[in-house]
Amino acid sequence: MKCLLTILLACCILPVSAQELFPLSEPASNMPKGALGVRFYTEAYNEVNQLRNMTSLRLMYGLTPRLSVYLTGIASNHHGRKMPVEFPFHNTPERGAHYPYKFNGVHLYAKYRFLSLDGENTHFRMAAYGEGTYVNTTHHETEPDLEMGDNKGLGAGLITTYLKNKFAVSLTAGAIFPAVYEGASPDPIETLPDVPVRVQYGKALSYSLSFGYLLLPRKYSSYDQVNVNLYLELHGKAFQAAKVDLFVGQPNEYYLDQSRYPTALQKGYYVDVSPGVQVILKSNLRIDLSATFSSMGISYARLYPVFSLGIQRYFYR
Repeated sequence: MKCLLTILLACCILPVSAQELFPLSEPASNMPKGALGVRFYTEAYNEVNQLRNMTSLRLMYGLTPRLSVYLTGIASNHHGRKMPVEFPFHNTPERGAHYPYKFNGVHLYAKYRFLSLDGENTHFRMAAYGEGTYVNTTHHETEPDLEMGDNKGLGAGLITTYLKNKFAVSLTAGAIFPAVYEGASPDPIETLPDVPVRVQYGKALSYSLSFGYLLLPRKYSSYDQVNVNLYLELHGKAFQAAKVDLFVGQPNEYYLDQSRYPTALQKGYYVDVSPGVQVILKSNLRIDLSATFSSMGISYARLYPVFSLGIQRYFYR
């Protein structure tokens, strides 16, 4: 009975709807109740003479048939322990600087599927999600990012996913509300104390449109068959300008006029494009490879191309 249940759960999650297991986006579908997943994810890009990397380890659990929860630990070498010297007037973003690789914090995500319209080889599903991060790291740009551990804050949104035979498409739209960061920026004169800094990063609208196609197998004959899926994902944000206060808590504290901000702290938007390929082995081991390129607008929080690797494994009771 336990073996049969495992096969049925694997069938529900992977072979039937494998093409909606997008490498960079969440579908509206959920994990079965009691199922546990572990995901290792890393992405990297070259920044002048530095290799920037973010790595995360995620635990996923099907709390109920409609509710899944994820807990992720995040580490990166994206930012230093203090803001750049003369922040925000110069070196924002601070390209090519050496930053220590350190643990940033944790990301909590919950997804509730509230609509399911299922037919033969087709389904339409909608889900709501909420997320929050608790991190302790600097962030030099106004664009907020919770999943990568750049910002402390909250987010929420909706996911809509449609699957028909071997093709799947998913649309996600959400909002990000970053928390205020308070830290310090070294004074350019080494004998003077650090400058206390407070930054309110821009609120953001996040969006993604993902397409998936089941390339192999042409016809299922065994749960041990290798699955190969092709993906194309469009994702991005529209964000507000930051608000920066200098000499916080001191008599000469002042709010910096936004017209003096560098471009990385001004409002903006972007759309990235990410082609990817996915291989699924034994119905429950998933390997994702993707590359991200700039399409419209620009993100100052990274340089392109960005290369990503994800490895995910499911366990069933």
